[in-house]
Amino acid sequence: EASSKRRRGVSQLHQNRARIRDGLMMVTWKMTRVGYRTRSAACRTRNGQRAWSSSSSSLPSRQLGRTGRTTPILGLGGVGLGEIYGEVKEADAVDCVVRALELGVSLIDTSPNYGNGKSEERIGMALNSGVLGTSATSLNAEDLTIITKCGDPGPQNGGHSPFSREGVHASFRTSLGRLQPPSGKIEVFLLHDASQADLDEFFAAEAGGFEAFRELRADGSVGATGIGVREHDVLLRFIEHQSDLGDVMLTVNDWNLIRRYAQPVLESAARKGSAVLNGGPLYMGLLSGIDPAVSFQQGAMKSGIRRPALIDLAQRARSWCLDRDVDFRALALHFAAGPGAPSPPISSSLVGARFASEIEELVNSLLLGCVTQVEKYTAAAEEFESVLGAEISEFDPEAHFYYDKSKIDL
Repeated sequence: EASSKRRRGVSQLHQNRARIRDGLMMVTWKMTRVGYRTRSAACRTRNGQRAWSSSSSSLPSRQLGRTGRTTPILGLGGVGLGEIYGEVKEADAVDCVVRALELGVSLIDTSPNYGNGKSEERIGMALNSGVLGTSATSLNAEDLTIITKCGDPGPQNGGHSPFSREGVHASFRTSLGRLQPPSGKIEVFLLHDASQADLDEFFAAEAGGFEAFRELRADGSVGATGIGVREHDVLLRFIEHQSDLGDVMLTVNDWNLIRRYAQPVLESAARKGSAVLNGGPLYMGLLSGIDPAVSFQQGAMKSGIRRPALIDLAQRARSWCLDRDVDFRALALHFAAGPGAPSPPISSSLVGARFASEIEELVNSLLLGCVTQVEKYTAAAEEFESVLGAEISEFDPEAHFYYDKSKIDL
């Protein structure tokens, strides 16, 4: 009952607000030398695939692999909405998601593990706030790509192993109840942070969680399945598995301006027709635009991390941008999501935000680097590569950030 009252309150709030579309929604696309056209035209193909195409919003979009869906090249990650990086009030978190929807960010990623369900609940409130299908946004329920996950320990598994058939079904039901997506389904359901041993259980012939994936996809409860994890050997095993459940792959902190290890996953996914989502284009805040030494310490999860060589590299990259009047965050998003992004292309890059102002800034930077000033940022990316590219390629992998899930309480 309390949850229903909160949802009604949020809905009333946004019905009463006389929102009009931001100037960001009125961007006019122009022909550029890197290969896309105006909103009314399809984009030039590159290596047999469209770089991106027009969408119902000002955000460029790409195909989501073999799913038949298209998604904006920028998606909203829900980690921060679960207060992993610091406290955020429920109303602020809901408003952040609503603002994302107003700006055409139709892909939203979450997990029951983000704040013990808090992220899912807040996203669900926003989805049911009344904003969809109004003059505030061009999006309708069918435009949304909602992603959540299973495979984490917790009550959502109903006392079962998170990698068993029963545990996966229980986790799905819990997430569906929290999110209450207007479509009545979860568009993408991912296995989360699994190890090789976890995959052994998941793919077990009897009572393995992969059977639940098959069943949920077959009955229409889920549109697509896949996995989100940093370890490439796990991603590649899932992609190549004979069950053919790898519709969507989520990489973590492996394709951004200063860390670039995702190419083997991209190539394997392309062979199978799987989509790749890029988690961490701003690399835990290092590329967010503020001083990396400050951003990398925000939130309890990161406060004790020490990566001096990595922070120094990020600071020098930021200084390079400041000296040339280049927006650091826009360059990072251009690298991760723009028309010069890797081939095979990443479908969407996920950015974290907790407040409406943050998602506005992120969308603005995306449009700056990938649409309105794309030629400037294409040239800047080429110059950046000539100056720092070799050092980034040779950077010690052990000096990069890596979190041990077993030691972090999300």
